[in-house]
Amino acid sequence: MNVRVVVADERDANFFDVATPQADPQARGSLHNDAARPDRDLETDRPGRRFSGSDTNNRHAVDGERSTERHQMELFALEVARTIDGARTRHEFDRLVLIAAPRMLGLLREALPAACRSVVAGEISKDFVHHDLATIRDAIPRAAFVH
Repeated sequence: MNVRVVVADERDANFFDVATPQADPQARGSLHNDAARPDRDLETDRPGRRFSGSDTNNRHAVDGERSTERHQMELFALEVARTIDGARTRHEFDRLVLIAAPRMLGLLREALPAACRSVVAGEISKDFVHHDLATIRDAIPRAAFVH
């Protein structure tokens, strides 16, 4: 049985294959999101201001959607999901384990097609992108290796 492990955050996604609970993860590729940094020209840390009615001394904060970063994360999650689905259709793995930072894990859940969701054997809501292979291996649930 081959378990595909995806370790991701908003900037990077690394793909590994693991055959047994004791085996070291084998790298199977990676994706990088160069657009993960927010665009400071489009985003600010303060809401906009507007005047209220005819009274020019009365101003209010305007808080609309300011997150180009969120949009870039959603696009990256879709790219990761397409990569996973392509590997599934090529029968490269039997089970899938997602290890991702909390926000990215939620976006991956939404982006994965139903066929991929049906082979998910585990989800770990932690950012392990910069951890070593032993830490990643130890985080994989043992149940992922059982039919």
